[in-house]
Amino acid sequence: MAIHDTYYTKEFQAVIDFYKESEAPTQVDFIVQSIPLKPEDKVLDLACGYGRHSIILAQKGYSVIGYDQSSDYIQKAKTTAREANIGVTFKLMDMREVSISKEFDVVLSMSSSLAFYEDDVNVDILHRIFQALKSGGNFLFDQANIFWLSEYFGINKHKGSKNLQDGRVYDYETTFNATNCVLSRRSILVGKNGRKESGWDLRYYTLPELSMIMNEVGFKISSCFGDYDSSPYTVDSKRLITI
Repeated sequence: MAIHDTYYTKEFQAVIDFYKESEAPTQVDFIVQSIPLKPEDKVLDLACGYGRHSIILAQKGYSVIGYDQSSDYIQKAKTTAREANIGVTFKLMDMREVSISKEFDVVLSMSSSLAFYEDDVNVDILHRIFQALKSGGNFLFDQANIFWLSEYFGINKHKGSKNLQDGRVYDYETTFNATNCVLSRRSILVGKNGRKESGWDLRYYTLPELSMIMNEVGFKISSCFGDYDSSPYTVDSKRLITI
């Protein structure tokens, strides 16, 4: 079991540092404009989390399916969509097991949600994404900028502790390993039910690495941005978004 399998659950939801919910509409506007999406496009939101992008896309009239390996997140996404009477499909699916042929016009991988594994597994996932796309389809891949990460996390370990509203204590430590370009988070929750540890290990890629891998898979990078405001990608950018 990968360490992140226990992280994206109800138990750790209070400490997960996703983008703020309020930022999702702006991110979706960026997706629609930068790909750009067409009204008839069928979209796969891979590792969709609790569906914040999928639901907004469906509200705009696009045909959207969201996959995630977290049963807690998929259930929350389904509940939110049902309560809002929004037609979007959510399915429990591990991205390592996606086996679809030429079904989607667009595949999205948002918020550094792809590279949780060793390089060979990450490349296999990219092959699966390529196979899932129709001819001429688009894949939007978003990750944090490795240069910004190394500057921010590379000098010292970032660690801290805080008290949560539910009475638990949250201890965490984040480190960046320059030898393999992996950012690691270890999170510990201590409460009346004992001590729980989880976290994640994320492999980040430079743009030249990513271009080489994408070319090998069959993709060609057509656009590159430094954030969801469509700013150009630079060494100081917080994100690396490629289409």
